[in-house]
Amino acid sequence: MKENSFVTNVPKMKTEEGNYILYPFSPPIFQTEVDQSFINDLLNEGKKLTIEKSDWRERLAGNMKYGGSFIFNDDFILKCQPYLLNYVQDFFNHLIENFGSKDVDTLLHKQVGRRKKTIGSLELDTMWINYQSKHDYNPPHTHTGALSFVIYCKVPENIFNEQAVSNCKDAGKVIFSYGEGTKLRGFDFNVSPYETLMLIFPSDLKHSVPPFWIDEERISVSGNFVVV
Repeated sequence: MKENSFVTNVPKMKTEEGNYILYPFSPPIFQTEVDQSFINDLLNEGKKLTIEKSDWRERLAGNMKYGGSFIFNDDFILKCQPYLLNYVQDFFNHLIENFGSKDVDTLLHKQVGRRKKTIGSLELDTMWINYQSKHDYNPPHTHTGALSFVIYCKVPENIFNEQAVSNCKDAGKVIFSYGEGTKLRGFDFNVSPYETLMLIFPSDLKHSVPPFWIDEERISVSGNFVVV
């Protein structure tokens, strides 16, 4: 078969016949695993916040009736910023190498006048820890800022086993949604998280967290980067 000469820089998969399946529309999501020592730092700092009871739930979309959510203080956020920015840089380097700098430049645009923009840099603005208990959930929502992330610090594996009577077996997962569903493709990307997993994504990418149904606790840390 003649080699397919169609040229594009969108993500694509090659079939056995030498053809391509293109994925031109989905926003990218960066996936990695963070060091266990960093997880331990997050958990230890989070434990202090639960004692201080600096409740963050009223600022979030989440329905955390049985668990809790607490914002980290500025000093700890500054301490974590260089470590997290290393992963953001790896994300950006790959995007630029494979697709050019346009998308990254657009994300980093900073308004400096009524008509003028310049390229800014990212700063870790907010970071909070979530203690999700049985029946707690996050409805579909977006974040503020330019980029957001979630890090999973504690994920009991059995939260995925007990499912509601439904055709959607999503207990314990995180669900990213984009665009409109079609007959060949839905618009949900479901992830079953595990400990040390980190996902970085555009802050305006809609996502949700269904409840789980057993007496366990899942701990995650989320945050937002802003352009400065």
